[in-house]
Amino acid sequence: MAKFKFKSNKKHRFNFIKNDNDITNYELINQLHCELFFNKKAIIEGCKKILDYQENYVKIGLKKGNIGFIGKDFIITDFEDEKITICGNIDSIEFCV
Repeated sequence: MAKFKFKSNKKHRFNFIKNDNDITNYELINQLHCELFFNKKAIIEGCKKILDYQENYVKIGLKKGNIGFIGKDFIITDFEDEKITICGNIDSIEFCV
């Protein structure tokens, strides 16, 4: 299998949350919110649609970009109001902006 290196000319800006008051920032609220419970469960808010769903791969369309989960034994246990819950063994997560 060939290995690919990703190189981007974009400068990325990170927002760090110092306290709960920072979460009220509209820019942060309007984006992806993801909670991981070790590598067994992920709750993602800000989902628009499921792009690909297989036993070993789940790709979700977000407001801006996509997020993919690679692993095994995936089950989508909840998908309601732009919030999705994925259970299984998560090996890696990929972001496509």
